[in-house]
Amino acid sequence: MPSEIAPIQRRTARHTVFERLRSWIEEGVLAPGEVLRDGEIAERLGVSRTPVREALQMLEIVGAVEMLPGRLTRVAAVTPEDVALLYAPLGALHGIAAQLGAQRATDADVAELTTHNERLRAALAAADAVAAREADREFHAVLLRLADNPYLTTAIEPLLLHARRLETPYFSHVGPATESLEEHELIIEAVAAGDAERAAELTRHNFTRFWTPSAAPDEQSVLA
Repeated sequence: MPSEIAPIQRRTARHTVFERLRSWIEEGVLAPGEVLRDGEIAERLGVSRTPVREALQMLEIVGAVEMLPGRLTRVAAVTPEDVALLYAPLGALHGIAAQLGAQRATDADVAELTTHNERLRAALAAADAVAAREADREFHAVLLRLADNPYLTTAIEPLLLHARRLETPYFSHVGPATESLEEHELIIEAVAAGDAERAAELTRHNFTRFWTPSAAPDEQSVLA
């Protein structure tokens, strides 16, 4: 647990505790399998046990916490199998977002994609894995916003908590992360050209890298 923590206002305690714990889980401050004691958390955050218990229940619903009644509460583990289970739907959903977004993208949107990719490049050069993760997330968020489909956003949002847990260590490895950077450049080219199908396929492939690093999209269908 961090040693210096600002007190939480009572009226927003449950949601603030939820956000704080979720952030710590995403960042790896709370490691997979780490036991969570509501009394300790309540004392550190300056709240009663009630909002902590409520926040932990909320985290259990989204799969970030495992609660064993009468025994313990702990941060949910992440297995190699979970990676494929997570990124298969996440890549498919972001592929749809890219397909829809590419059809609406303006020159300003293409410039925004380029800006986020350059931020990713700078973060990788600085070995800042967290900044790289956020630049990558904001890159894909542009296409999700342009898709203008609230159902897509609703489907993707719960998956992002789990994705962030995996992406910080991923972006610590320069080789695979650099390949993602290069794939982004191809996505930008496809969006700029208004090629929605190519943007979608490249985006799906960009997400498959998390569990199949050597996977390559069909060159004729994607790069032709």
